[in-house]
Order: sequence, then C-alpha cells, then structure tokens
Amino acid sequence: MPVIPEVGRRDVRMKIILLGIAAVLWLGVIIHLAPIFWMFVTSIKPTAEVFRFPPTLWPENPTFDPYRLLTRTLNQVGGGGSTALFRYPMWTYLFNSVLLAFGTVAFEVPITALAAYGVAKLLRGRAARVLFLFFIGTLMIPGQVALIPRFLLLSHFPWPTMSVPHIPFSESFFPSYSFVGTYWGVILPAAFNAFNFLLFTGYFATIPSEFIDAARIDGATEMQIFQRIALPLSRPIIAVCVYFTFTATWNSFLWPLIVLMGDQSKWPLSVMMYKLQYFLTNWQPAQGTMDPAMQQMVESGVGFNALMALAILESIPVFIMFLIFREQLMKGIRLQGFK
Repeated sequence: MPVIPEVGRRDVRMKIILLGIAAVLWLGVIIHLAPIFWMFVTSIKPTAEVFRFPPTLWPENPTFDPYRLLTRTLNQVGGGGSTALFRYPMWTYLFNSVLLAFGTVAFEVPITALAAYGVAKLLRGRAARVLFLFFIGTLMIPGQVALIPRFLLLSHFPWPTMSVPHIPFSESFFPSYSFVGTYWGVILPAAFNAFNFLLFTGYFATIPSEFIDAARIDGATEMQIFQRIALPLSRPIIAVCVYFTFTATWNSFLWPLIVLMGDQSKWPLSVMMYKLQYFLTNWQPAQGTMDPAMQQMVESGVGFNALMALAILESIPVFIMFLIFREQLMKGIRLQGFK
C-alpha cells in the first residue's frame, strides 16, 4: 500500500512535495555513484592522463591496460637490482580473499548461531543473562586493543604469553603451535561475532517455544531441533549475518596484514591494495623527481589507474553477494526494524 494514496497525489502542493522528495533522493543517488564513476574513469585512463590538471571527466584515450597488468607480476628496480613488488598474479590474491571470506563465514555463522540458540532457548534465568552479557560485553572492547593479546595467543597457541612456559621441574617447554603466517590465524579469531550473536539471539527468541517443545516430545535431539526448526525459520537473519561477515572479512586489512605479512603467497586483495597504494604514494608529481622503481612502474602503465582498477575488481564480489542475498536481506532488515 502506498504511503500517499493516488487521490492525494492530485493536489498541487502534494505534487511539489513529491518532486522535492524525488529530487533529494536522486541527489543522494548521484552523490553515492559519483565516486564509483570516478574510480572507473580513472581506471581506464593512461598513466600520464591520471596526473593531468585540470582532470578530465572522461579519458581522451581510454585503455584497459591497467586491468591486464593486474594479471601479471609487478617488479620494482632498486639499488640492489630488480625485485618483485608483487611476486604473484592478481588471481592468487583474489583466491586468498575468497578463501578467507568463505572460511570465516563457514566458521563464524554456525558457531555464533549455536551460541545464540543456547542462550535464547536452552538456558533460563541467571545463567542465560550472565552468558548473554558476557558475549555482548565483547562489543565494548575495541578490536585494536585485542591485537597484541590475540597475536601472542596465536604465536604459540594456547599460551597467550611472550614465550612458551617450561614444564615444571624440567627444561622442556609445553607443546605449542603457531598460527602466524597461516590462513587459520585470520579465520579462527573471527569464529565468534558478538553483533551477529545479538541478531541471532533476538530472532531465536521470537520462535514460538511450542514448536521446540513439540519436537522434543517427538524425540528430536537439540541439534536436530536447531537444524530442522530454528535454522529454516531464521533464513532472513542468516542471510544478514552471512552478508555482514563476508563483507567485513573481504574488506579486512589490519589483521591479515599482521598475521600474513611474512608470506606474500597468502595475502588477500586488501593487503595487496595497501602495498600498491603505499608504493605509489612514495612519489609525488609536484616533487619533479621519480625514483627508479616508480619510473619503471609508470613506464609500464601501472599507476593510480591500476589501483582504481583493483578497487573496482575487489568490489564486485561484495555486489554479487548482495544480489544473491538481496531478498533475504530485505526481509531481515524489515524484521529488525519492526522490533
């Protein structure tokens, strides 16, 4: 049902109001699409035209060389000779991002949903309140505060200390394992998300307890109830949590940079973009000089146009995930809004 009936739209004042609302909405659309348009235009400009002032709204000689260059390795020339800036093609970094994103989703969503189901439907009274506050309390701790303890824990798991302790009355160390430099070092710390836990708990609380009690009378186990009743009824919230988790992991930069810094073969696209941006910003056109590494990059056609091309390619999977979960996302957002 429309907010304004058809009869009311015939009034002149109402038409003016509707035109004003439409103008504001279209202005918002243009403001949001302008950066995307500028990214695409910059990505198809030649390197020399990127630095031209005043800038051009459309390239005079469009080229897709930056997209082709991203599929090859990029080299830099320094005082010690030629070394690889990126030793692997872009598809290697793309595969790493996909693996980390889907791996995090595969661990985080089921674990968070199980915790939320236990708090919402299995526990009662003080135990449920204490556990709920404990999980939600992690939202009060900034992620940057936990970086060092988390890194120490993963460096020689399960000991969150500077070094592995000795076994009492011996010179041997306790067993430990290092997740630093591995995919697990990125995935495991994200195995639980307090915000998604809050969403799941609120939604599971709305499921009628009669459904669960009837399943228990029929002999179903709690895991069967969770799989066959709770999860099918929670598809909108699952879609919201999957999309949020995928997007956050796909765009995550700081933690993968810390854990995977020593092994370039495991870098995601976000870290690759940072390294390329850092290398490009080492030279400023106003300085009038260019180091040999930057000179080689510019001569090969790799500059900020390649960085914009990489940014566009990185945003495509997020857009695809939105198209896949669009219907369920809208349902989940509406449900949370009504609550």
